Amino acid sequence: MVLELVFFLVLIAPIFLWMYSWYISAVPKHFVKPGTWLHKKAQANLRVLEQKYHPSWWCPFGTTQTVVRQLFRNCPDLPFEREIVEFEDGGAAGIDWLIPEGTDDTTPIVIFLPGITGSTHDSSYVLHPVMEARDKGWKCLVVNPRGLGGVKLRTTRTYNAALPHDFAFIAKMVHERYPEARKLGCGFSMGGMILWNYLAMMGEDVHLDAGMIVSSPWDPMVASDSIECFIPQTIFNRFIAKSLVDIVRPYRELFKDMVDFDAVLKCNTVRGFDKAFVTPMYGFESYEAYYKMATLATKVDKIKIPCVTLNSVDDYFSPVQCIPINDIAESENVLGIITNHGGHTAFMESADPNARGMVEKLLSQWGNLVFHDYH
Repeated sequence: MVLELVFFLVLIAPIFLWMYSWYISAVPKHFVKPGTWLHKKAQANLRVLEQKYHPSWWCPFGTTQTVVRQLFRNCPDLPFEREIVEFEDGGAAGIDWLIPEGTDDTTPIVIFLPGITGSTHDSSYVLHPVMEARDKGWKCLVVNPRGLGGVKLRTTRTYNAALPHDFAFIAKMVHERYPEARKLGCGFSMGGMILWNYLAMMGEDVHLDAGMIVSSPWDPMVASDSIECFIPQTIFNRFIAKSLVDIVRPYRELFKDMVDFDAVLKCNTVRGFDKAFVTPMYGFESYEAYYKMATLATKVDKIKIPCVTLNSVDDYFSPVQCIPINDIAESENVLGIITNHGGHTAFMESADPNARGMVEKLLSQWGNLVFHDYH
């Protein structure tokens, strides 16, 4: 019996997984208003819209892809140059530049926004797209939120998904420094929420030329319900909540008069942290009010520059029923892409967790469109 089980695991299971990965391969669904400039440019530049997304043969499921990318994808040591941004309220954030040789003031710039607790050197899902952009000869900038990336909090202001004012400050600074360079914002998960809300807030006064949103929750309330189910709560949610608590843990004296700090330290869900910390810190009436303000789904009509979004059906963090497909299909500026598999920011295609995946392909092709075939 034991030998039969071993035989199954060693031989039959890989064959089954390989066949299953081919069976579930499919061309991504995409939504864009027909006949628009964006539709025509996407057809000409985005090969990913026509090619089947083939998930990794041994890791085709969204949850396992997400875990594998997080645990086994390396974080390459890249020669970033750190810059400290000083905000008007006395706070500060660290931003990291990676500038290829031979660039000038007109070289395109990709500005990356990591996820909820991510920063430059610990986010493989950011570092590998950074390498993709660097290899294309584009300048790269990773924007770390306040309190992350090795820069300590100086004030009681941290960061959240609804208020993108820190990013607006940085985007304006970059634009004023490089007014002739085309600029693409690329946000992952909560970083994508901040980017989208920045685009919606700024409208036509935005200091970017295009956006790319990867695996961002379109409705935080529904996303919270989803990740509090047993599997994602056990595998993801409680660890993210712990990371959020650990970010503010050293600052009890800073926050003790503004929040119930003991309640914050006991949080074991992202929603719990948002209720105990984010809501009172930013003066929201309730966490529901915060989530409503942070919601992406209601703001498609406010996006005034080309923006591509990428989501997966099997992503617990971004339930696809929240994606405003009809609004996207009527938008002049938004292109939505949905794969059947790919998990959260993972989108593996190779057996190697470090290999290039769909995110890198989309960034390369979307960047070519934005930087070189815009008119």
